[in-house]
Order: sequence, then C-alpha cells, then structure tokens
Amino acid sequence: MIHNHLSYEDADNNSIDSNYDIEIPTITTTGSVDALVTSATTTSLDSIKYDAATIKAEFKTYQKILPHPDKLLQEQHSFTYLRNKIEQSEIDMPRFLKYKFEGGIKPHIALCCLLLGEYEAELKKQKECEKNNKRKKPKYDNHPWGIYPFLVKILSFGYLHNQLNNPADYIRDQFFRVAHVIPTHVVPSDVLRKKIKNKGLPVPNYFLDPDDPRQFPPHIALLVMLQDGEMESRKLDSFLNRLAFSSFALISLLLRIVLEVIGGAGAIWGGAEVVKLRNADNAELWRWLSIGVGVLCFARFVTLNVPYKEDEGDILGPAGPWSLRLSLRLRAVCDHPFHYFVRALPPSTPKKKVD
Repeated sequence: MIHNHLSYEDADNNSIDSNYDIEIPTITTTGSVDALVTSATTTSLDSIKYDAATIKAEFKTYQKILPHPDKLLQEQHSFTYLRNKIEQSEIDMPRFLKYKFEGGIKPHIALCCLLLGEYEAELKKQKECEKNNKRKKPKYDNHPWGIYPFLVKILSFGYLHNQLNNPADYIRDQFFRVAHVIPTHVVPSDVLRKKIKNKGLPVPNYFLDPDDPRQFPPHIALLVMLQDGEMESRKLDSFLNRLAFSSFALISLLLRIVLEVIGGAGAIWGGAEVVKLRNADNAELWRWLSIGVGVLCFARFVTLNVPYKEDEGDILGPAGPWSLRLSLRLRAVCDHPFHYFVRALPPSTPKKKVD
C-alpha cells in the first residue's frame, strides 16, 4: 500500500523502515517535466518557472567569463570558486549557484530541469516519427566517421557499440538511461540516488555522493551541457583531435597486442632456445607450445581489454576522456585503448509514458 500523504522528510534513515521508498511522480507517470519546473521554484522567485529556456537565457549573462569547456571539465571548479568569479564580474548570480536563503536551487535540480526538457523533446520526436510511420534515422548516419558505429555493432555481433567521446553526449546518455525514473518533484540528492538504485539502474556520475571518487560535480555537468548548446565544445569534436587520439589509441592497442600476446608466445619460443630445451629435433613441438601460450595470452588480453557495462563512468573518466587532464587522458587511453573506440552499453533510448 502506498501512503501518498508521506513526504520525503518523513523518512527516518535510522529506523527499521529506512528502506521505505515513497512514491514520487516521474516523467513516465506524468508525461511532462512541468511538475519539476514548478516545484523547483521557491516563493522568493515570485513563481517564475526555472525551465530549460530560463536556464539557457540566464547562461548567456555569464557565459563569457567561464573557462573553456575542456578546462572546466578537467579542473572541475568548485561551487564557491564559480560564485566568487561571477561576483567579481558584477553579474547576476545564476539560481543554481545561489544559496537557499538567496532563493537558489540545488545544481542537481537545475540539471534535471535542463535534461528532462531535452528528454521530453526526444519523446515528442519519437512520437511524431511513429505517428508519421517514419523510420528513425540511424545514429551512425550523423556520426563524423559515417558508418563506423554500424560496423562496430555488426563485427561484434551486437555486443559492442560506438564509444561516446564528447562530454555532453556522455552526460546526456547517462541521464537518458534513468530519465524515466527521475522524480518531477524537488528531492534531495540522496533520495534521487535511492530512486535510481531501487530501479536497478546505474547512477549517473554527476548524481553520485560527493565523497565517491567517481563523482562528477552536477554544477560542472550543467555548465558543460550549456556550453555545448552554444557550440563552445566543437573543438573537442574536431577532426584533428579525433585523428590524433584515435591514432594514439590504435598504436597503444597494437603495442599491447605485441607485448601481451605475441610477446608471450615469443618468450616461450626464445626462452626454450636459451635454456637449450629447443633444438632441430623438437622445434615443431615447441612451435605448437608457443602457439598454445599465445592463445592463452590472447584470452587474457581479451578478458582485460574488452569493455563491460560496469566500466561506464570509470575507465575513461567520469564524463569520457575529455574530463581528464591531457597527461591523465593519454594514460587512460594508453591503459584502455579499446575503450576509446567502443563500449558495451547500447545507445540510450527514451521510454514512453506509462498510462
């Protein structure tokens, strides 16, 4: 039985009922993000809605004083640093950087308002396509490398998918996987995490507990999305950047194969000769032994390097490789070159409203 009269504050985390999960409206039950936009508004805002359009319009007032997208991603400036920077510029403080007594709202709520707006727009596009009986354009049609993602899926028998290396795409993809369970009422971040976990879904990095080393600050994720909307992150998707890092990842992958697979087989072949176990009479035997060890080394290589769903938001940084400084980014790609090209998770797909 669901007790709708209970509020989020009624939960006693120290009691035997601390696992009680109160029913909260979501976009799949209400069909709209308006409930969150309205509830995100405090009385001091005179009932002005804080929707995606308002957030974007507000962004234009302080856009020029923000660091470049890659610097913002890598340094992850604190809430206080950004407040001080905006105050020094004598610009009106955005609401997600205001304190509660100033009429502000939490960054994770502002991020939900923005991304739920995008999610709702995707749902409308999906519905329109179904209404017109139009086949949705495959994702690989818009990919800068053409049909590459489609080939990845075919060659891996559907197990692997094209990797997302653009931070905004990464943030959006993580959110779209859980958007249908995101409350459309303002809730604390711990309640938000609980709602996602209770549905068996992965918590996006920007909704993780601040003490979690994989956490990506929600105010940074929000600014990254806003900068992407203004095409400020086009440099991250430039052909030269893709070519440079793809070449580095490919060379790293080939070197790992040489060292970890061919090197293992060669060590058996050469080592047997050094200790005089291999000679002209038993060369064929040692050849097969070397091949056998090479097969085992290849199996180990695959186990260590093939992407798994649990790798998301961990192996290549909380928002993809661009959320790491250059030296750390190169090390991450060098350690896991295969992950730079492919991932185990399929592209996220908006889910329809529950009637």
